[in-house]
Amino acid sequence: MQVKCTWVASDFDALIPSLKAKKIDAIISSLSITDKRQQEIAFSDKLYAADSRLIAAKGSPIQPTLDSLKGKHVGVLQGSTQEAYANETWRSKGVDVVAYANQDLVYSDLAAGRLPVSSSLV
Repeated sequence: MQVKCTWVASDFDALIPSLKAKKIDAIISSLSITDKRQQEIAFSDKLYAADSRLIAAKGSPIQPTLDSLKGKHVGVLQGSTQEAYANETWRSKGVDVVAYANQDLVYSDLAAGRLPVSSSLV
């Protein structure tokens, strides 16, 4: 197959709308399969699997527990399953879930100390 690929950078929450509008031909991303997403698009067999982790500054006392996260700002990628999980599980229990348009912005705020922790795919 002689095919030329062009990589297109996109905000995460624009991936499915871009695919449906035929602005892109495929999504090569850690896009978790959910019932809602399966109603909108088709998925192939898994190409790559990534784990979700909490990411914090080296030496941070933050632990992956609700007590440790309570009262903290937790950065997540807008439109991701991490955002959905954080909103459903943590927000009502005192965790401030902050959605970012792209992962680079999350890492930038982590590195600058403006954000103490992120829930991200690694």
